[in-house]
Amino acid sequence: MHAGDRIGDRYELTYPVGRGGMGQVWAGFDERLDRPVAIKFLRQLEVPENERETAGKRFRREARATARLDHPGVPAVHDLGVHGEDLFLVMQLVPGIVLADHVAEQERLSVAEAASIAAQVCSVLVAAHAASLVHRDLKPQNLMITPAGVVKVLDFGVAALLGPAEASRLTATGRTLGTPAYIAPEQAQGGPVGPSADLYALGCVLFEMLSGNPPYEASNAPDMMRRHLYSPTPIITEYRSDVPDDLAHLLYCLLAKSPAERPTSAGEVRQLLMPFLDEDDSQGLVVGRADNRKASATPHAVPVPPPRSQQELAKLRAQARQLTENECFVQAAEVLKRVLRSVPEGRGVLDAAEVTSLRADIASLLMLAGDFRQARHAFEALARDLDRSDGKQDLAQECRRQALACELEMGEQADAIQPFSIR
Repeated sequence: MHAGDRIGDRYELTYPVGRGGMGQVWAGFDERLDRPVAIKFLRQLEVPENERETAGKRFRREARATARLDHPGVPAVHDLGVHGEDLFLVMQLVPGIVLADHVAEQERLSVAEAASIAAQVCSVLVAAHAASLVHRDLKPQNLMITPAGVVKVLDFGVAALLGPAEASRLTATGRTLGTPAYIAPEQAQGGPVGPSADLYALGCVLFEMLSGNPPYEASNAPDMMRRHLYSPTPIITEYRSDVPDDLAHLLYCLLAKSPAERPTSAGEVRQLLMPFLDEDDSQGLVVGRADNRKASATPHAVPVPPPRSQQELAKLRAQARQLTENECFVQAAEVLKRVLRSVPEGRGVLDAAEVTSLRADIASLLMLAGDFRQARHAFEALARDLDRSDGKQDLAQECRRQALACELEMGEQADAIQPFSIR
């Protein structure tokens, strides 16, 4: 796969996001609907020949399973198709920071933030389990925190119907599905896997958020699975003294060796987590929001190589103009945003005037795309910065007029008129 390749006669690949043992994930654009997407490929040639049929069935099942989960905590599925020898799945492109990176940066999270993230995961699990789906591979690498603080559960790639017959058909021969550091004992043994296995994995994730490390450590996968099976259940207060006793007890129950000794449902766990959330969070807001700096550092925000000359910058601008002429406004804005992110103001080929011009163009493109809320924020931010520049008042006022137009488009006339009534 290469940047610029067209998939399914409508998706253009832009940059790679990640790679697994049997496939790749690319960021791309849906040219027909002018929106960014994630495109996940199953590279059939990289799958052992005797497993290709099973892998293909699991891949298609992933698409159908994820598409059935109509929940804000699950990326939306847009399309499924074939490209050459490969299957591909088109999904919502999720911006944000992977929980594993967030924990690594913070070393450990506050009690309230960890409880908030776990409660949001529980909300997704309630919907999944109600649809007879088990994720089977919950881990910090599969949890994304968006810039707005919403937790997204990624990769239902090993999800299976709860019935044992279906589970056996989806399980690759000789393989245990899941990740050793977060795998439930019954899953490690290759036994029947139900919703309780997801709760065990959630307990492992919650333990890591609070302590900075998974509940068990080992040098290889077999030893790790033996730890889950036979090692004493760790007690979080022995690693961190400020964890409330009730939360420590809940975590201990989530990590019980026997599924029968764990909480009965994700809904029950969510209710038990509620007392530990901040007040705003208990009303539906998220504590510990991932800021824009962290969001820009994630795989979904990989920058393009910075332009090294005015000629390269002109080429990128020409690309954006061509996209605009084709009414691909979001894609054109993304080209300019990646240029802006890649070269800080005052360095390289971008001077202050060029930065201002790029920001104005991005805001205008967002407005043309109908993303009036983001366009308004972009115009308002540029106007505030121009207020601090001599001789830029006319441009600042024009940005405010455009912001007003965006607010009027959103039906927020009363709020929109106010900033002009005090001038």
